[in-house]
Amino acid sequence: MERPVAVVSPRTARARSRKEPVERILFALNTSERSQFFPAGVSPRLPHVRASWLAPAAFERHETWLRALQQIRPTILVSGWATPALPMDLLHSRTHPLRYVCHVGGSVRRTVPREFLVGGGLVTNWGNLIGPPVAEHALLLILASLRSLPRWRPGGSWGNGGLLATRSLHGKRIGLHGYGRIARELVRLLQPFHVTCSAFAEKMPRAALKADGVVALNSLEHLFRENEVVVECEALTPRTAGSVTRHLFSLMPADSVFVNIARGAIVDETAMSEAAARGGIRVASDVFQNEPLPRQSPLWRIPGLIVSPHIGGPTGDGYARFGALALENLKRYLDGQPLEGRVTLDVYDRST
Repeated sequence: MERPVAVVSPRTARARSRKEPVERILFALNTSERSQFFPAGVSPRLPHVRASWLAPAAFERHETWLRALQQIRPTILVSGWATPALPMDLLHSRTHPLRYVCHVGGSVRRTVPREFLVGGGLVTNWGNLIGPPVAEHALLLILASLRSLPRWRPGGSWGNGGLLATRSLHGKRIGLHGYGRIARELVRLLQPFHVTCSAFAEKMPRAALKADGVVALNSLEHLFRENEVVVECEALTPRTAGSVTRHLFSLMPADSVFVNIARGAIVDETAMSEAAARGGIRVASDVFQNEPLPRQSPLWRIPGLIVSPHIGGPTGDGYARFGALALENLKRYLDGQPLEGRVTLDVYDRST
């Protein structure tokens, strides 16, 4: 455990004048996360509070993690992908002061139990910052699939796009399963290609889709039947798990494209593999049910499969922006300001 960094903010000064406890921020990140998200460090930017960095070895076991939380008694926890789950016995303790979890990544499910939110705890993540890089990656997969990237070989079919069965994105019909921040950003990126966008999103008001120039469809069947490119960007929930079925793949037009940037468990991968093997569809996916995709997986036999190794999220040059948002949220919280990237119960339930 590193030596705590102690500073004093106006809020903390007022708290001390009233003999109230100082805010205690615990950074529970591994070495990689610390260097990626906070390459310039955090001490000079933090408000005047008591901050501690927890060595990764301290949260490798439940007992040491619980002991560290009990000793430091953080009022604020800065968490990452490596941060273990908050112990339920700690959350059930009425005397523990933790009130805010500032997560530097996306989904908080692995670290924050739902009960923390139900009990009034505050949680934030990288919020809308993740939309542009994931949408950009989706566009890459669409173009790579349409342009038959896996068939490119040095010296082979040189200059013969017809032989390579390349296709253009211009003027295509694009279908979106789900319509959150990533889908909205993708629609914006697709505008220069003069495509027609439609979406099936059960909880999204039709007016919101219409405002973005997106046609609201009544069913997944309609979505898969009517579009030349279908992009999976729905959240994984008990309702959506396995919702992309063999029947839906059978409805897709010949030589159409299926792109998955959401979660592998939403898709019947066996059905997807069979549909592609018959030459009916092209597949590009950043996510799979088992990751990394095992070498023995039948998915590797899909003709022209584009496998992206779950890199659609933050790019190497983007981590610092997420760290900066986390620091800004810490300042906002300490100053009583509204937080960016709030994880509400609805957001939590739709996250994966």
